Amino acid sequence: MRFEDLLLCAKKWVNQWFGRSFFDQITRQNASRLSAYFERVKFKHKDHPLIPCIQKQLDELNRTNDWNKVKAIELLIVPLLDPDDLNLELQYQLHYAELYLPEYEYSFFKNQFERDPQSLESLQNSDDTESDALSHKQALLTKLLISLQKFYEDRQLRSIFANKARFKIGLLFALSIILSVFLLAIGILHPDGIYQYCTNYCPKSTWLNSITADTPDLAETKSAKIQLHFAITALTTGYMGACFSMLISLKSRIETITLKELENLHKLHFIITRIITGVGAALICYYFFRARVITGSIFPDFTKPEEINLNSKSYFTLIIWNFIAGFSEKLVPSILSKTEGQLANNQ
Repeated sequence: MRFEDLLLCAKKWVNQWFGRSFFDQITRQNASRLSAYFERVKFKHKDHPLIPCIQKQLDELNRTNDWNKVKAIELLIVPLLDPDDLNLELQYQLHYAELYLPEYEYSFFKNQFERDPQSLESLQNSDDTESDALSHKQALLTKLLISLQKFYEDRQLRSIFANKARFKIGLLFALSIILSVFLLAIGILHPDGIYQYCTNYCPKSTWLNSITADTPDLAETKSAKIQLHFAITALTTGYMGACFSMLISLKSRIETITLKELENLHKLHFIITRIITGVGAALICYYFFRARVITGSIFPDFTKPEEINLNSKSYFTLIIWNFIAGFSEKLVPSILSKTEGQLANNQ
């Protein structure tokens, strides 16, 4: 099997795994109810032209467990319901409409249902009025079923898109944790950090030697090596903060954003863009710390020689603040705005 075929099979399996649970459950619940309804209407309307069509749809539903078959059967059965069953089905579906549909939509269906007399038997004195009332309720039930079906599909699509987003972001977040733990372990095992690790295991990487080629002073050389580790750690923690932010905000955003926005949310280009934004914010924050624009006891201090090591307070406060910079979409913009304001006042 070719690699492209494996990718296609994996994609198909993931799509089925994410989209399976809810529609399978609601399809099974409705299949038995529709079968029971059909047996009743088939007994009363044996010669109706819709009977063979509904029977075919039910047979296919039992074989495939297809949600689209449920939708079709529900709508096909409506014209075959007698007045009592029609009233009962309307009341049953109105109960779900009250739970799931917006208030204005539920009120519309409820008012339309209560506009006519509750029982069609009270209209026996007029065949035309009875026929009109029956047609009105059939049309009302059809519209109600379509609205509920649309809600079920919308909810399922939201669940699928959210699960796909969690899966992709979760994988990238796990990768960021691995990278962070890797850098932390390097800092513990190698005093000069990533520079020493790379020169030990990648001795042919001549670009690393260029970092300290013009710094013969041993203290400056050691500082340059550790600053390289600081910079890489800053980018990695910004990446981790961006992934963590997306995972945390996803739950609250599922119900508030539109379906199209949620569909875009799980796409890889959107996720990568957010991660790049977080990494960029962490890098800008690192520049502010190096330039001493932001100072204080809770911020890194790179002016003290004793703080330029991988077990110092500055190193771990750098990790914390760069994680926050990647996590927050407002921290770095607010810092930039305040800096801009200060520059304007000085001028």
